[in-house]
Amino acid sequence: MLHAIDLMSLNAAKIQATATVAEAVQLMKEQACRSLIVDRQNEQDSYGILTETDILYKGVALGKNLETTFVAELMTKPCIVIDPAATVEEVAQLFAKHRLLRAPVIQDQQVGMISVSELLRHHPAISQPHLEAELQQARQQANQLCTEQGARSPACIAAWKTVDALQSELSEQRIDQLLKHTFEEYCEEFPKSPTSDFYTNLCGG
Repeated sequence: MLHAIDLMSLNAAKIQATATVAEAVQLMKEQACRSLIVDRQNEQDSYGILTETDILYKGVALGKNLETTFVAELMTKPCIVIDPAATVEEVAQLFAKHRLLRAPVIQDQQVGMISVSELLRHHPAISQPHLEAELQQARQQANQLCTEQGARSPACIAAWKTVDALQSELSEQRIDQLLKHTFEEYCEEFPKSPTSDFYTNLCGG
């Protein structure tokens, strides 16, 4: 059985809360990542997270100057941290409950990141080809609009909101399928489980 520590990307990019958002954007480009872990100030402090959605919705969409806006103003802190021993199903349930797309995995001094992509990559039966194609097309349109009209134009911001909505929908559908797949596996393994009539009825269709 796979666990969060088996799926997480190692050496997740970190940034200080005192850095500017412009510096965060540059680091995201350099590291080819979509989120940054905001480092703790001390051992008693908690980790934070800054995502590209935070930057878009809380920064760009509100007309903030990214050169003078600090990471601390847009980040989420404390953020939800994944236990490295959590199973794929447990992580999926946590993501579904809190509507997450990614979250840090902390083990001692090692900090990693796990995302919906890592979870779903290990469930090849889960596929949404039509929605994936729509998402890809929306991204292309958003890039084109932003190039033509500017990154802060209303059309550009609206286009990326559409991309984000499609990404969220795709992630939710995949997580729903993942949870359903997990329960079906349970039903196959324990077809006569005496837990309750409710579960028996579900397993029996």
